[in-house]
Amino acid sequence: MSLEARLWAFSLIFAAAFVVLGVLVASTHALARLDLAAVGVRGQATATAAIFTLSGRAIPLVVLGLLSLLAFLVFRQPLWIPVAIFASQLASQGAVELVKHVFARARPDDWLLTHDLGFSFPSGHATTAIVFFGTWLLVVMVLPIDRPIKFVLAAALLAWMIGIDWSRMALGAHYLSDVLGGTLFGCAWTTALLALLLRLRIPIPWLHPS
Repeated sequence: MSLEARLWAFSLIFAAAFVVLGVLVASTHALARLDLAAVGVRGQATATAAIFTLSGRAIPLVVLGLLSLLAFLVFRQPLWIPVAIFASQLASQGAVELVKHVFARARPDDWLLTHDLGFSFPSGHATTAIVFFGTWLLVVMVLPIDRPIKFVLAAALLAWMIGIDWSRMALGAHYLSDVLGGTLFGCAWTTALLALLLRLRIPIPWLHPS
């Protein structure tokens, strides 16, 4: 099986798991025990959680996108990579907002700091953790930089992804199943995007390193 076919297969698996999870949270109480298991993180380190959550919002992401574009320009790396990652982030968030209306799950009542508007499933922040920060993690893993620096950057990105997911539950903005849903959606989106780039024969440095 080719790499493109494997990516499409993984995307379909992630998408199917996302739909099943969405049906369960929208129509039954089958996941109530799962969501209750994560209630204990609510209210933990709210100042830190607020920083993680803020990093997944529009303005910080625009700043990060511009900084990454500048870095790629300075180090003469392909500029289409940061542009594509940011475009993917924008499009995926638009898709998430549409999907939220399909499942129409109300947000938790015991939110902290700010009350986010809109429906709860899937978590847009959890999707961002995969589509934006997760894609940058893939890029970092193949960039031509020293291994210690690569390890530190990759570890920081992975920790940040986990922190964003944790922050949504710590602030009472989402249930655990919302975060899982956003993660599945993000994985389905990202693997489909990589497969599409392969189909279009666009060279992808982190899949075909020189």
